[in-house]
Amino acid sequence: MSNFGLLFKGEMVRLLKYKIIQISFAMTLIWLLVIFLIGSEQAATFVPIFIFTDAALMTVLLVGASLFYEKQENTLKTLMITPSGLMAIISSKVLSAIYLALQSTIIIALFSMILFDVEIRFFWLISFVVVIAFTHTAIGYTFSVFAKDFNELIAQVGMYMIFFAMPTLFYALGVFSEAFETVLMFSPTHSALLMINYAFEADVRGILLLIGTIYLMVAPIFLFKYIIIPKYPETAVKD
Repeated sequence: MSNFGLLFKGEMVRLLKYKIIQISFAMTLIWLLVIFLIGSEQAATFVPIFIFTDAALMTVLLVGASLFYEKQENTLKTLMITPSGLMAIISSKVLSAIYLALQSTIIIALFSMILFDVEIRFFWLISFVVVIAFTHTAIGYTFSVFAKDFNELIAQVGMYMIFFAMPTLFYALGVFSEAFETVLMFSPTHSALLMINYAFEADVRGILLLIGTIYLMVAPIFLFKYIIIPKYPETAVKD
């Protein structure tokens, strides 16, 4: 098995050990229960929001939590002295985070399609969730490399939700008018919601979808190149 394969296997083992996969699956069950309770009439409205919340916001939180567990057990220090390159280490972590997002997305989407006949562009849903999870993994790691402890990480995630996620959720629920959408396009969470809505065959403006998709593909590359990769070794050895 290649170094990358071993690294990815190790990531999955650690996610199980830290109960990150179990927590993600438990959240999925909660979403399924809520979908079942709201019924078929509201499912098409709320299922995209649940998938958006899981792929974006839960990814940020779970990625950050996983990194701090690794720091506490000095796992990061061990990884940094292995023959594996830094890019391979980070790539294995990104792939494991994408797996978590896809796990929830596929379960929720199949449940909605089978039980409530919700119409889904499945190819686009999976493709967009990969992009969304990639972006929010980068955001989660950016928060983590700057946070001094877990409480500070939670505070950063909370601020991200207040300034970025909450306005998007309010817009999705009809609290904000469409005129406000241009401002929301600066938010990665709003681009993520547009992508999910398109996958659920909602009426999404093509130009905004294109801008949002490019935004979420370029932003994580910038974060990894200029912030995460330069600071990751320092984070790994810092107590």
